[in-house]
Amino acid sequence: MKKVIKVIPNTSVNGVEFGIKREELRKKVGEPIDVFKKDIHDKIYTDGYNNSHVFYDDDYCFEALELFDLDELDIYYNDKKLSNKYSEILEFFKSIFDDIEEDEAGFISEKGSVGIYIENDDDEADSILFGKKNYYSEL
Repeated sequence: MKKVIKVIPNTSVNGVEFGIKREELRKKVGEPIDVFKKDIHDKIYTDGYNNSHVFYDDDYCFEALELFDLDELDIYYNDKKLSNKYSEILEFFKSIFDDIEEDEAGFISEKGSVGIYIENDDDEADSILFGKKNYYSEL
């Protein structure tokens, strides 16, 4: 059975609101299975869970969630179920945001605070990131 992920854009994922402290997030979803730095230059640690990475700002407030192993998830964005196909996800987000920036690795939308990563040409999205409002414009 697939795990259901419900995203309210720029607001929350599965009822966990962007901006809450790391300790509060962990009370709601449990302890991570891994804690690491995504890059050697990072100052802030990332929490790793099954199918996801949780990112924090410099004050350890929840700012983004990256989901992977997407075939194991049913992701709803404002109650619209997303496909696992990169091309269909791209078309959906192009229909609601006019700032899609696409490259060989996927696309982002600053307005939507959403990013999709694709590893190869099989049209399967490899990961999707949902962030707080202005997540990509603050990087």
